[in-house]
Amino acid sequence: MGAWWDRYPDELRKEKAALDALGYPWSIDQAAMDAGQMVVRVDVPHEGGVLALTAIYPDTFPYFAPMVTTDSARFQRHQHPLGRNLCLLAREGEDWSPGHDSLATLIEEQLPAILEVNSSSAVPEVVAQTEDHVGEPLSSFLPYVPECAIIVPDETPPADVPSGRLSLCLRTTPAGRSAQCFVNGVVGSIDDMQGKPLVTFKKSIPSFDRPACGFWLRLNERPTVGTFESAGIDLFKLVEGKLPPLTKAIQAAKRDEVFVVGLTYRDEVSWRHSADDWVFLAIQVVRETKRSRPAEIRPHIVRADWGGEKAWLRRAPFLTPLRKKTALVVGLGSLGSPIVLQLARAGIGGLRLVDDDNLQVGNTVRWAMGWQYAGFQKLSALVLHVATDYPYTSVRSFNHMRIGALPNPPAGQPSQYDILKQLVTESDIVIDAAASYRVSHFLSDLARELGKPYLWLTTTHGAAGGVVGRVQPSKKMGCWHCFQRGLADGSIRLPADAGTDEVQPGGCSQPTFIGAGIDSDAIANQAARLAVATLCSGEEGGYPDFAWDVAVADLQRGGFSIAPEWTPYDLAVRQDCLDCSAQA
Repeated sequence: MGAWWDRYPDELRKEKAALDALGYPWSIDQAAMDAGQMVVRVDVPHEGGVLALTAIYPDTFPYFAPMVTTDSARFQRHQHPLGRNLCLLAREGEDWSPGHDSLATLIEEQLPAILEVNSSSAVPEVVAQTEDHVGEPLSSFLPYVPECAIIVPDETPPADVPSGRLSLCLRTTPAGRSAQCFVNGVVGSIDDMQGKPLVTFKKSIPSFDRPACGFWLRLNERPTVGTFESAGIDLFKLVEGKLPPLTKAIQAAKRDEVFVVGLTYRDEVSWRHSADDWVFLAIQVVRETKRSRPAEIRPHIVRADWGGEKAWLRRAPFLTPLRKKTALVVGLGSLGSPIVLQLARAGIGGLRLVDDDNLQVGNTVRWAMGWQYAGFQKLSALVLHVATDYPYTSVRSFNHMRIGALPNPPAGQPSQYDILKQLVTESDIVIDAAASYRVSHFLSDLARELGKPYLWLTTTHGAAGGVVGRVQPSKKMGCWHCFQRGLADGSIRLPADAGTDEVQPGGCSQPTFIGAGIDSDAIANQAARLAVATLCSGEEGGYPDFAWDVAVADLQRGGFSIAPEWTPYDLAVRQDCLDCSAQA
């Protein structure tokens, strides 16, 4: 395909006409155009001189805006500190209107706002109304090593401590990256230079299994960097000579040895709000010290990734109440496994998991995870995955527990009932994904006995429909038995059912239903939402609750797939329910 001006010749004519109408001197870089790149230069009068602009058009123009840079002026705000491009459009160009906007409209309509914001006579109230309310920390603009990051806690070291040591846990370098710098891990503790801990971050992540040491340095101000190419060296110059133990370690290092140094400093982390920020250097020794020749180093810039609880939950603050909650999930199949992951993603404080089944490759068409866990106990796979990906959630697992199965444990050991009673007692909700009528009967009664919310979910043949429901002892409402009576007399409708036969795949001791995760996940996801809402009920600022207690879903109708259609119900006390009437 040709260049954009060959595809859309009218757009090129419109660009030229708009620039002519603008009235400023402009020119096209013909050499760049011959090479397939549209570059336009425009001289804009500014403060008695000329602001020289260079516009580089993407090959996807006019759908995306030109990038406008200037080397003739340095602005404190709304200019990339390294690339010198101007932020003429907010939100990465979302305000660009293809077919209407042009380079001339950017210069005429957007450039004056940048010049006003950066003027020495700018009025703060006008600036606040003019500019997009987005912070511009230096860390947003730096060139980082791909796939490298250091996870840091919410807290930073005290401002009166100038430097110190880092305790790190790093990921092992992947195969094929031995010649490239690779630093990926988490800060375990931030210490002073004598090793006294100042900040600890005790998050054990199995994949970060290589202990390492590093250093940190507090800068008095936001660092200044020149270009993308020089940024690493510019930052290293701020470190050089300020950390004697680092200097000594580098001089004694072997080729390809890497030292991690964190730089912390005050910066604008959100609009007009300053706080400590981090950037890390991975200082790689490319030639070791030999006689009087000093070591040759190459500094790489590594991204800081904020992983403290406050930073982590800022995207969903209404989930904060879950940090103090624990859920018991019984049954970790196609419905229970995605619920476990959704609750861990939501930041629940604790999970108690019960199951007695192995994961087979065939399960993965509807199980929460894939082939790498084939042969694992489903419970073991989930425990490992949660520990690796959601370290803020603690997990206790109870494997090889098939509720109601014999034989009973030997005398003197806790019975299955004792274990389950203890689990329900220490949990804030019981989630029943076992898809067993007898198990549901038992768990619903045990939860009622102990005054705990009980939530259940099921799906139908073909995963054509499903049900989610809950009982909240704190409210005057019906129970699981009331729900069963509602199904029996039709006051609660049945979900859609594809009527498919069950199958018994190789290696399975029991037949199982036919259905795919793309359907059953809709049931599990709604159940997870209901569980989170129940756990946050009554908590200020928590996830909003639902106005119903039972919902029946259809995912198919008349042989066609449909958008999930839910019918909600209040779970009212039934007079013919012996359990509820006995308690009334």
